Amino acid sequence: MRLSALASLVLLPASVFGQSSSASASASAGAGGNETAATNPQAYLQAVLAALTQANLTSLVGVATGIANTTEGLALLTSLSVGNKTVFAPSNTAFANVSEDVSSNTTLLTQILSYHILNNTYLPAGVATAPNHTIARSLLRGGGYSLPGNFSAPLVLGKNSTNGTSFEINQASDNVSTTGPVGAANLQVYIIDEVLTLPPTIGQVATTLFPSLAGVIGQTGLLDPLSASQGVTIFAPNDAAILGVTQALGQLNSTQISTILANHVINGTVAYSNQLASANYTSAAGQPFTFTSNSTGTFVSSGGSIARVVQSDVIVSNGVIHIIDGVLVNPGANPEAAASAYSSATAAAATSVEATTPVTATSTAAPSGTGGPATTSGAASSAGQVVSSKGLVGGLVGFVSILGTAIMGGGLLLL
Repeated sequence: MRLSALASLVLLPASVFGQSSSASASASAGAGGNETAATNPQAYLQAVLAALTQANLTSLVGVATGIANTTEGLALLTSLSVGNKTVFAPSNTAFANVSEDVSSNTTLLTQILSYHILNNTYLPAGVATAPNHTIARSLLRGGGYSLPGNFSAPLVLGKNSTNGTSFEINQASDNVSTTGPVGAANLQVYIIDEVLTLPPTIGQVATTLFPSLAGVIGQTGLLDPLSASQGVTIFAPNDAAILGVTQALGQLNSTQISTILANHVINGTVAYSNQLASANYTSAAGQPFTFTSNSTGTFVSSGGSIARVVQSDVIVSNGVIHIIDGVLVNPGANPEAAASAYSSATAAAATSVEATTPVTATSTAAPSGTGGPATTSGAASSAGQVVSSKGLVGGLVGFVSILGTAIMGGGLLLL
């Protein structure tokens, strides 16, 4: 059944939560609502759904009602009462565009809804102005979304540079704008006109952003290891960048090419744009990265090569990709340094703890910055802290495509 048909469930019967309508009315907004949730979660949920109904988010209410009959769905709904939350609520029209195979899958619907909910209250005034970014943690974790330290999947937020009063949610293929907010107990609800896409795999992103490379990635046999690797940061040259260095790469052997690939990867660590200038990173080939920023953008360099970040924070299921406009032609390698960096990243992952209360930070980096809720301030974003874990070294293989090589064989660096 399509999600729009679930709107008929908007007036929830008392049997759903075992409470009367009068109990629902007793759940008030703000702190009082949290007190009610602690002692009467059924009344809290009734009050939240009533507020969403009043905002004409009837399809969302219908979906919430449907997943409330599952263990995972009910756990998600009841977790809403813990602390303040920000919710990005798809409109009825947005839900109507969702395919039936999704709308009939309560497990998938629960994952999708969890990706629309952020810990803490976020206001447009408290996040970075687009094209700068704020990294905000959602409630989505598990189910194929694997980040070091068991961190939850992030959303990439920016303040709309035109009106300054709404969010831009950056996804791999497009940006989603918000309207609102609507208050519902301890929730700050912003309406969006499409359902957010769950973090894709590296292979799916390659198909969307690098269609000329997607087939080659699959042929090399790297697609599955890259997608399964837990904790990876990739600086991915765009197609124009790769075409620009065809002649230079043609003079290199396969070992040198594989080393160059590894010098585009941080292994075992997820480094978002707001962290690039705040720590020292070593590539999977053991070479240091250097990051600089000025009025024209943020730049990454390795060896004697430098490239500008043209699109940052492309979230994937096991890390992040930053698209750059040049190839880092650095064939240098230091296996000892690479092993040491990986070991340190693994150790950090074992002790890392996800922060549920992000803090605001300011950054001069362009095009990427950081931010957080409008209610707090600080020197760095703990919600977007660097995390790391075990992972298989990998990188984009478009260079091999240019050289007409389909298989890299043993050229991939394994640490």
